[in-house]
Amino acid sequence: MLARASFWSMLISVLLWSSSAPGGDFSLSTDAPFPYQIKADTLSYDDVTQTYMARGHVTITRGDHSLSADAVDLNVKTMEAKAFGHVHFTSGEDWLTGTRLEIDLNAGTGTLYEGFLFIKESNFYIRGSKIEKSGKESYHVADGRFTACDGDSPDWQITAKDIKVTIDGLGKVKHATLWAKSIPVLYTPYLLFPASTKRQSGFLVPQFSHSNQKGYEYTQPLFWAISESMDATFYESYMQDRGFKQGVEYRYVSTPRSKGAVMFDYLHDRQIDDGTGTSFQGYTGDDEDRTNRNRWWFRGKADQAFPAGFKAKLDVDVVSDQDYLREFKSGYSGYKWADDYFQKEYGRDLDDYTDTVRTNHLNMNRNWDQYSFNGDLVYFYDAIIHNNDDPDPTLQRLPHLQFEGAKQNFFSSPFYFDLESFYDYFWRDYGTSGHYADIHPRLYYPLRIFKSLDFEPSVGLRESVWQVEKYEGEGTRDQDHFLSREGVDFKLDLSTDLTRIFQFDTKGYDRMKHTVRPQVVYDYVTVSSQKNLPDFDDIDRIDDSNLITYSITNFFSVRSMELKDRDPAGEPGSNEEPMEPSYRYNDFCRVKLMQSYDIEEAGRDNKVGEKRPFSDIKGEVELRPYDCLDLDGDASWSPYESDFTSYHAMLTLCDRRGDQGSLDYTYTEGWTKSIITRILLKLFDPVSATWEYERDIKDGKTVQTVFGLRYEPQCWSVALTYTDDRSIDEQKFAVEIGLHGLGSVGL
Repeated sequence: MLARASFWSMLISVLLWSSSAPGGDFSLSTDAPFPYQIKADTLSYDDVTQTYMARGHVTITRGDHSLSADAVDLNVKTMEAKAFGHVHFTSGEDWLTGTRLEIDLNAGTGTLYEGFLFIKESNFYIRGSKIEKSGKESYHVADGRFTACDGDSPDWQITAKDIKVTIDGLGKVKHATLWAKSIPVLYTPYLLFPASTKRQSGFLVPQFSHSNQKGYEYTQPLFWAISESMDATFYESYMQDRGFKQGVEYRYVSTPRSKGAVMFDYLHDRQIDDGTGTSFQGYTGDDEDRTNRNRWWFRGKADQAFPAGFKAKLDVDVVSDQDYLREFKSGYSGYKWADDYFQKEYGRDLDDYTDTVRTNHLNMNRNWDQYSFNGDLVYFYDAIIHNNDDPDPTLQRLPHLQFEGAKQNFFSSPFYFDLESFYDYFWRDYGTSGHYADIHPRLYYPLRIFKSLDFEPSVGLRESVWQVEKYEGEGTRDQDHFLSREGVDFKLDLSTDLTRIFQFDTKGYDRMKHTVRPQVVYDYVTVSSQKNLPDFDDIDRIDDSNLITYSITNFFSVRSMELKDRDPAGEPGSNEEPMEPSYRYNDFCRVKLMQSYDIEEAGRDNKVGEKRPFSDIKGEVELRPYDCLDLDGDASWSPYESDFTSYHAMLTLCDRRGDQGSLDYTYTEGWTKSIITRILLKLFDPVSATWEYERDIKDGKTVQTVFGLRYEPQCWSVALTYTDDRSIDEQKFAVEIGLHGLGSVGL
């Protein structure tokens, strides 16, 4: 009954029309934005009954509303109106028809006989022998039927002997039957459903599935509309082989810029993974057992606006064990659903489901015209360590404070400056902890040489200080608790842009701009001794550098031209209105190559080992010539190994039929080599097929394979999906049946 709001809104617009006045063909002005326009073959008035009578091809219009009938009577004393014969009412693209319409305009009630309604937004058709508005917010439909299918013989429809609806209340249906063509497939003597134009508490569509890891599974969600700004969803899942799993989601919106959502699931698992494989075997990609039965996952995100322009963002993600997210990736309250929801609503996704260390982050920030402040609390939750109750050496930043100044003019001089500064308090259960602060201002002097070269020398000064609270794992030697480091860095940046415009005489595009940007950057960095500095993190160490980096970047953009009408009329005597061009630009390609030369390495004594002053040649490409072609790639090639050390390519394709495909190929020397492929094919109307394939090429193992087949005619759909997840040795089969306008049921 998802179309109920549109249906009742349209019916109300008929039943609540205001009064009209006599005449054969006239306009009636009212206080409303649009006047009534009434036409009829004859129009008369009875003084005794105070009734206006319109006969023959009666049409009453107002804005995009129109009522037509063979005859219309309006009693101005009782404000009762009747329309007879071929009654037809339209409101925008929605319409209704019937044999007779009776309206009490004062009471706001009325009845439509042999009614037939169409709701465009949901493509819903509703019939009833009598559709009655019996009160301000109450309705009754006798012998009703509704469907989202076109045609006289719909693929599915629901019939009901009696339907009573109270807006913002409940709908009550007696003797409801779901029909597939002329075959009844489901019957219920009594049915309640929420009938609110607002959010309404109630049960949502359940999910059914079966897999070799969980057995038969049934999940029933319950939605609770707490208030206008808060709601919650509760999930009760029964898994044949694993037990009951409970879940809850809570969401709130206090202002357009302040909202939040938290989710929690709990399962007392009947199965454990103790590594023996005698009764159950979970994820096989690590050497860690999973012996805990109490399993849970807590996650949430929030955005909050504060006075004085401050904003906060909160991300929470903690899980009971390293296997939970792998085993519960899909379905209600699963990883994929939560990740998609957070990405859509908050623009921030979750850590990958394979990450056993989960990031928890609270950020407070404030931006000014030239400066910005960020305060962070960052806590990394290691599921394996916490599950095993081991000492936790994970480094936490509680807090991280950062103050930055954007590049800006220095007191109206030819110089510019920027500023980077931060403070960290590093804390952990086991290991060195303490304070770390760093300030790094930089001064620039941009120049234009020969009117074509951009040259920018700059110098930066760095001061870093540490206050160590404790040393653990550093041996028995005495160490200082207050330390400092000084550094200087110098940079020369030389670049230019070479541009050429190419003209075309082809359909769609008339010009292409090609820009070549060669660039050479010299970096020199020197710092004081770092031998006795504490080892908090990699950021503690800054390597001396004497480096030249050279690169060349190519940018390609095309211009397309369209003609559109001008507002003014054409010249006198011209039969055509003048046209003016409208231009659209598409930056469709970027290609970059870069390499560095290490002067320090080149001058090193070659007795220590082979000198390798040249870095890998790195390439980047972005290609988007059309809306349905997108290629992003990068690669690194070693001049000494004469081979690639890493590469990554992401290709997505589509066509006008709706076919889609993507290929994600990743390689990192000594670390990973994998491919992920996704294909959606429109085989023929209305059948489509999907295929997903993920393979770890390095280990020669298939990670996951998904096959899907979907049949989707005009008003319903059925989808069959088979998933083989080798990472957890799970094979799952699912069936989803959808009735457009009513929702879907998964099997």
